[in-house]
Amino acid sequence: MRQYVQICRTYRVENKVRQETLCNLGRLENLTEDGSIDTMIEGLAKFSERYFDRIHGQGASSTVSMKWTKEFGSVYLFRKIWDKIGLGRLLQKLMNDAEVASCYDEAIFAMVLNRLMDPNSKYRLFKKWVQTVEGLSDIKLHHYYRALDFLSERKEQIENQLYGRLTDLMSLDVDIVFYDTTSSYFEGEHADEEIAGYGFSKDHRGDRKQVVIGLLMTKQGIPIEHQVFPGNMHDTKTFSLVIEDIKKRYPIDKVILVGDRGMVSEKNLEQIKDLGMQYIVGVKLRKSKKAQELLSIRGPYKKVRENLKVKSKQMDGEQYVLCYNPDAEARDRLTRDLVLEKLQDKLEKLGPSGLVKNRAYSKFLTVEKASAKIDEVKVAEDAKFDGKYAIRTNTNLSDEEVALAYKELWRVEQAFRNLKTGLELRPMYHRNESRIRGHILVCFLALVLESYLAYKLKETGCRKSVKDVLYDVSQIKASLITVNGEDQMVRTELQGEANAAFVAIGTQAPPRVLVNTHNTK
Repeated sequence: MRQYVQICRTYRVENKVRQETLCNLGRLENLTEDGSIDTMIEGLAKFSERYFDRIHGQGASSTVSMKWTKEFGSVYLFRKIWDKIGLGRLLQKLMNDAEVASCYDEAIFAMVLNRLMDPNSKYRLFKKWVQTVEGLSDIKLHHYYRALDFLSERKEQIENQLYGRLTDLMSLDVDIVFYDTTSSYFEGEHADEEIAGYGFSKDHRGDRKQVVIGLLMTKQGIPIEHQVFPGNMHDTKTFSLVIEDIKKRYPIDKVILVGDRGMVSEKNLEQIKDLGMQYIVGVKLRKSKKAQELLSIRGPYKKVRENLKVKSKQMDGEQYVLCYNPDAEARDRLTRDLVLEKLQDKLEKLGPSGLVKNRAYSKFLTVEKASAKIDEVKVAEDAKFDGKYAIRTNTNLSDEEVALAYKELWRVEQAFRNLKTGLELRPMYHRNESRIRGHILVCFLALVLESYLAYKLKETGCRKSVKDVLYDVSQIKASLITVNGEDQMVRTELQGEANAAFVAIGTQAPPRVLVNTHNTK
């Protein structure tokens, strides 16, 4: 009697068992004679964590040794994201157009990955870090530096085409764009004089030369553009330059630009209106008499969220919105009480000497000749601002929409915190302008990859933060082992929420048995 081997799938339909033949493997005697069936089982077992151990076994006759273990999960994940958003293809095209023979795309990927995993200098990245990661190409040190020059020269092309690809993947739009700036300082005294300069340092390092960096981000939290300005340029000037750039690079009918309080001048707002755009900007409530008119509006606030309530008033063709946060009010009141307590103590012990020069104290004092006392009228005046801030806009959005849009500006602030802490933008050790700009673009691309993952995790309902998920992914290691004289590369078990990252980007976790394409020495 002839026997045939088939692979079948069993499933249920309305509590009845059904079978579907997936493929016919042939006659059993032929498969057993030439060992084909054993080869098939061995091959399929590589994709099963359960049967791989059984076949390669834990038996007494097995000889198992480990050659090395390297980082693997993060490089596998971000390589998938890198390919999904088309950065590899984009860089290859730019290199082909420029007739570049060197592997700048792999150097750029390695530098971006290093920002995400374990930020190091380019020299340390080349000398040590790449040796600890499985899945990176062997690249010469000078390729990393020349890749920075390559990035600097093609910054706008990369951002424009990346924006187009992300728009296709995520339905991005720039109807509302958030803008903010930060500064990043240099170590040493020899940074390029054209771009490095002394200015207001948001790093509190006024003793160091710096650059100013502006970041544009969509309402989905995805960075779409960055600009690098001289270190002594004021925020209002950077805002002016970015306004023009938005209109030039994003030919769309409507843009609402959202910016912080110290960012905007009247000249900027006129420029926005002249270009046919709209704005939502913060107002310095304590310094704007017009905004302070909001404090006298009678009637209850409209509740937007538990910690956000609003009132508004139309003035000179603009809408002014007063925002009130009860939790922030309690914090402001507590802070003032602590300041007044310290002030009273110092007045009793030291007298007014020196206190009038301290801004935190002087605003509560009334000075008469050689004496000073706490002025309760000034205290009451200060309390009117507790938990409140003002917004100004020329849009037709509702109070609630304006307040929520402005509140989303925190995404840009969070992005800068990521750049400066997790991605370690600062301090910078590069000297010439091209390398400085290239380094900042590497950090920008790393931020794009991390922001894309964060967006996808949220979209799939994952409640863990992107940092927590990435920590679990980083626990996936690759090990080269020898089993009975045969080399196999395997990965460690998935930990925690690691699989959520792969589900979020629409791919599978790496197989248990990996393809070893690199030098195993």
